[in-house]
Amino acid sequence: MTIGATPRFEMRGIRRTFPGVVALDDVSFSCAAGEVHALCGENGAGKSTLMKVLGGVYQPDAGTILLDGKPVRFHHPLEARQQGISIIHQELSLLPDRTIAENIYLGREPGRFGILDREAMRSGAETWLRRFECRFTADARAGELSIAEQQIVEIAKALVFNAQILVMDEPTAALDETETERLLALVRQLRSDGVAIVFISHRMRQVFAIADTVTVLKDGKLVGTRPRGQVTPDEVVRMMVGRELNDYYPARRARVKSEAVLSIRGGGNQWVEGIDLDLFPGEIVAVAGLEGSGKGALARAIFGAAPFARGTMKVGGRDIRPNTPLDAIRLGIGYVSDDRKAEGLALRQSVTENAMLAMRGLASIFSRPGSTGPNGQPIDAVLHGVDVRAMNFGQHIRLLSGGNQQKTVLARWLTLAPHILVCAEPTRGIDVAAKAAIYRLLRAYADSGKAVLTITSDLPEAIGVADRLLVMHEGRMAGELPPGSSEEDVVALAAGHVSQAANA
Repeated sequence: MTIGATPRFEMRGIRRTFPGVVALDDVSFSCAAGEVHALCGENGAGKSTLMKVLGGVYQPDAGTILLDGKPVRFHHPLEARQQGISIIHQELSLLPDRTIAENIYLGREPGRFGILDREAMRSGAETWLRRFECRFTADARAGELSIAEQQIVEIAKALVFNAQILVMDEPTAALDETETERLLALVRQLRSDGVAIVFISHRMRQVFAIADTVTVLKDGKLVGTRPRGQVTPDEVVRMMVGRELNDYYPARRARVKSEAVLSIRGGGNQWVEGIDLDLFPGEIVAVAGLEGSGKGALARAIFGAAPFARGTMKVGGRDIRPNTPLDAIRLGIGYVSDDRKAEGLALRQSVTENAMLAMRGLASIFSRPGSTGPNGQPIDAVLHGVDVRAMNFGQHIRLLSGGNQQKTVLARWLTLAPHILVCAEPTRGIDVAAKAAIYRLLRAYADSGKAVLTITSDLPEAIGVADRLLVMHEGRMAGELPPGSSEEDVVALAAGHVSQAANA
């Protein structure tokens, strides 16, 4: 970026309110051509709202937007797209029954002589899929893809029309380390092509690997803007949370020897094979691996969503394999899905109703907010305890930030208190302060005598939070690593290379 260059876009004194909430209060933000400007802040800080104002989803109550120095006002997202602004939203929006090509060109389908040009769609889509070294084709159905693969399609969907301003809202949240590096390489290429890029992320390592400038919002207000070289990751975190963030990963405790609460031998189905796994009360076990390694399929098999077809599984000493999620819940197994929007939430129901879904799955009947679960703890007390922030718990959960939605899902299981809690990507799309809070919740849950199995693509998280770390490769367990292992050891196992640490 040329220092002092005219901003490709500039937002001055933006204010946006919703009923009872000031989402943005006098916020200014800009980005030049060939600049990557990171936008950071806790969930609910106003980052996504600011970008939705830029993209024409919301109109500002006050303030000005300038594009190449000229005032503009967008009344519809289409108007923003026509001016070269593309936004990759955090929540996926693909149509599952349509092909990748159809999703990428949705609403902008090319035609020839008045006829839909499917070959042009397929060719254009394949060009971007090749840049990401994707293993699927443009003819694949979106619903058949993993969350990480769907995220790549969302990125291609935004880029296919040569956007000059690109907003990426948590673009790496669903990507593993290899896919993240591919994405960052693409961002660097787009920067060299002169694209103005806004990079919204909670992952400090990625922010400092790619950004030229860092801006922090808190509670809808601008905290500060700094060149990357004039600020450290710790300083950015302090700006975000307003305090020092001590004890990010809670201390581990020595586990008292006991019988395994979960034991799997030779577990296998369409996606995994030869799974041997023991899980003990009082411990957190993390499972890491590259996308397609089978770690997500392992979680679904344990929960009965895609059950084991082979091998044995013992739960609490009982030789039984759950064939449905309801079977698993009855056996004392809880599950936090890696796709909270599609699988974890009833978006048009209230916060309280979402927190009570697992109880209702057990045919418990609760008629009002504040009801208690099987362990006698009030629903509202659990929601307050995990710091779910909402106008009230009768509010539709779709109106909450991603972080508050995820904490509601955790509250659902903390209230039910299963003996085994399987968490797939439990901190995806959540800010650093909320992550630390969830790590403390999971540690306290394990310390109470429960067992936690967490499936994660975040290697620092896997290393920092786990008592034991398992690594998968091509549907099988590749090895086990002790606490404090290096990321290099994890990646080596994930890629199929046996490390010395794994053999120790």
